[in-house]
Amino acid sequence: MSPLGVLATLASNRIGKVQTIDVAQPCDCREVFLRDVETGEAISILQDLGTQSQSCRIDTTALADAAHRVARAIDRSPELLFINRFGKLEAAGLGLYAEIGAAAAAGVPTLVCVSVKFIDPWRQFTMGLDEELPCSGAALERWWRAVNARSAPGDLSLGAALR
Repeated sequence: MSPLGVLATLASNRIGKVQTIDVAQPCDCREVFLRDVETGEAISILQDLGTQSQSCRIDTTALADAAHRVARAIDRSPELLFINRFGKLEAAGLGLYAEIGAAAAAGVPTLVCVSVKFIDPWRQFTMGLDEELPCSGAALERWWRAVNARSAPGDLSLGAALR
């Protein structure tokens, strides 16, 4: 079972999650979608700027929509919020950076996948208040059980699954 599958079986169905889905394209580039697991909707977050473009393809309107969805999920106090990427935008204080912080401030246990490439900006962001763990089902299960054992309203639970 995948690490996320482990958590999904441990938590009830109150999981707020935004997940990226990469789709290969014939132009040797990729399309990236965010999937809202509550609705099943896939949102393309890249613009088609043509095959010769060297510019950033992020569609800021789609990213703002994703941020709004995450904010709505936080308002519903899910048992777990899963964001599967702390990447280049978040390292620069953009993307879903504010929403990850808002989830932590609201006491929503939040699991974020962090590439080793972005571990330093992640550590600056979390100021040591997170728990770094390997991306394995066993590690996630231990983290989730620990979160549930100590959780009280307002507890801070940020987990970074390093990949």
